[in-house]
Order: sequence, then structure tokens, then C-alpha cells
Amino acid sequence: MKRFKWRCLVQNYQAVYLMIFAVYLASVTLQTTTFNVMYPHKLGVLVELATLAAMFGLIVGFQALTPRQIIGEVSLLALVTVVTLTSGAHYLLPTVMLVLAARQVSFRRIMQVYLAVVGSILLLAFIAAEIGLIKNITFVTDDGVRQSFGVVYTTDFAAHIFYICAAYLYLQARRFRLVMLIPALLGLVMLIPALLGLVVIYQFTKTMTDTIALLVLISGYLVYVYRRKHQHVKWLRPLLRYSFLTLPIASGLMIGLSNIFNYQDKLLATLNDALSTRLALGQNALLAYGVKLFGQSPIPINGWGGDRVNTFTNGVGLTTYFFIDSSFLNMLISYGLLFTVVVLAGITWFLYQRTRQNDYLLPVIMMAIAISSMFDQHFLEVTYNSFILMLFAELPSYHTTVGAAFDQPIVSPRGALTDES
Repeated sequence: MKRFKWRCLVQNYQAVYLMIFAVYLASVTLQTTTFNVMYPHKLGVLVELATLAAMFGLIVGFQALTPRQIIGEVSLLALVTVVTLTSGAHYLLPTVMLVLAARQVSFRRIMQVYLAVVGSILLLAFIAAEIGLIKNITFVTDDGVRQSFGVVYTTDFAAHIFYICAAYLYLQARRFRLVMLIPALLGLVMLIPALLGLVVIYQFTKTMTDTIALLVLISGYLVYVYRRKHQHVKWLRPLLRYSFLTLPIASGLMIGLSNIFNYQDKLLATLNDALSTRLALGQNALLAYGVKLFGQSPIPINGWGGDRVNTFTNGVGLTTYFFIDSSFLNMLISYGLLFTVVVLAGITWFLYQRTRQNDYLLPVIMMAIAISSMFDQHFLEVTYNSFILMLFAELPSYHTTVGAAFDQPIVSPRGALTDES
């Protein structure tokens, strides 16, 4: 009887969490589209505060935490509160609360909600932009016309497509188990949405960052799916085993290159041009603002998103543009050294634990996300990267050794939820 009541409690907890998450996700996603002019700012603030309060209530009222877990979560919340008050990045608190409250919640369910909510809003924005109900921001560049399809900026639209593809492929991992027994062509059919996303990103947004990241995502995913068939290819084994290291490597590389950038160095100058001057902008930010332990007051930026697109066409934007595109640089400069170390070390440790359990799906997906985050600022935004909620959620484990003995994959739960579809 007690077991039945606990199962009902867990299911109700999960339903409440997912409902609140869906409302918050819809709110923040709408604000990334040009529907934002119709969406009252006060309503967005109210949704954020309500989410914060609801997640706190779920944690305090329904989670049975050990003293060690309580100390860890309180310490993390204290750090995030200080960083939020210092930097003014109010989205950090509800984001962290969503992460902490995800205990007892199926991560697959979270990704299903993410895919349904964000996918529906982007489709609605696309239709509204095409019929002229909202703005379809466009740029005419040397590469051709870049379109945002109802999103506030072309790179933001591309990032949405990239993360939607990542969520889609994650949810398809189970079905791919059957591909080992049937023609591989069926596996390619299931990749069509991701391949279509790749074409859309490259053709209409000219965003090389997410084009490359999506290519890495699809390639890494295929390596993961077909690893049994290619067990004799020795370099595939370390690729999977050490995929958890991509995050510290990518962040260290971007921060390091920005720090040592010099126009006199031809190699760095060429790389800077290839990366749309991101190295120079990153170095300017490091020199101008430096790195503080707990972050610093909001850094004034001037991008080309939303109504500021006009500065691009009148020439003013070329001289006034300043934006820290890299998630890792932005995290370090805006939110401080301590917060950055905690986030990167925590996620890396989590991914390492997955690889120790021979579960390489999330580390492979995060490999692509790390590459994308080197050049865009969406790593901590759940409207894009809902994968950060994996840290405390209930995860099915796809156990498969990388060595010579390749068995059928075994899906087993990390917690009590076993009836996932």
C-alpha cells in the first residue's frame, strides 16, 4: 500500500513539474520570437517568479533529501543567488531551480515536453512571419539573404533548430536499437528531420556555427548508434570513452584563444575572421571587464537582434556592435570564475559518470552542444538547451560496452521510473 502511494506521489510530482516547466518554457520561448512585442514583459516576470516559487515548493514539500544533498543544494542556491544579484541575470535562479526540482521526473518526458512546446511555438512563429503577422527579420550579406523566420535573430533561429534536432535524436535512441537487425536505410530515414534541419540552417540562416555543430551531432550520433558494427575501428572507442571531456576542452580552447588573440599573429587573425571576429570581441571583453569571482554588474551589449537590426543596414552597427557570443566567455566574465568552474566541473563529472556506466548517448550529444556553445550564448538557457536538466532527472541508461564484447543494449533506469515510452 505504501509503495502504491509513493508511486502515485511520484507520478503526480512529475505531472506538476512538467506542467510548470511547459508554461515557463512557452513564456521564455515566445520572448525569443518577434511575438515578444505582443507579450507583456510583466507577464514574463510573473511566470518566472511563479516558476521559482513552484519549484521551491516541490523541492521542500516532496523531495526526501539526505543531509549531504541539502548542504550541496543550499550551497549551490546561495552561489547562484549572489551571482544573480551581482550580474542581474534573473533567469539563472529559475533555471537552477528547474534543475534541482527535476528529481523523480523522467528526462525523456522533459525532452518530449521541450520538443512539443518549442517546436509548436517555432512553427507558429514561422507561419505568422510568412503571412506578415509578425516580423521576419532578414539580412542581405555577401553570402546571400539570411532569414530568422519569426525569431529575433538568424543565429537564434539556427540555435533553436540545432537543439530541437538534438532532442529529437535523443528521443529516437531506443528505436535505433532495432536498426542493428534490419537494413541501415531505416536508420537514415529516422535521421531525415535532423538532416532537414541541417539544410534549413545552412541555406536560410548562413549560420556556420550551428551547421558545424549539427554535423558533429549527426556524425557522433551515428557513431554511437552503429558502434557495434564498427568495433574493429579502434579510434571510435576513445571517441566514445572520452566524449565527456569535450566540455572543458571546448571552453578552455575558446577562453584561451580569446585571451592570447593578437592581430599580428596571422594564424589567429585568420581564425578570428573565420569565426566572425569572435576572438577579438572576446579579448575586448576580457580586457575591458576582466574576470571576477562572483560575476559583475550587467555588461552593456549591442547586438543585431530584434529592432536593432536597423543598425546593420545603416552602417552604425559595424562600429557599435559588441556582443559576447561564446557561452563560456559570457559565463566567465558575467557570472564569475566560481560559478563557471562549478557548472563546467559539475556537468563534466556527471558525463564522466555516464561513461563509467557505459552510457555514451548524453556525452555524445553534449559533445556537439559544447562545440555550439563555443560560439553562441545559449548554453544555460532552457528554451534552447534543456539538456542541462539531465543532471538530477531520472535517466534510462543505455548500457553497451565499447570493447570487443558487444551485447544487445540494455535499458535500465537510474531511479524508479521504468515504464517510459
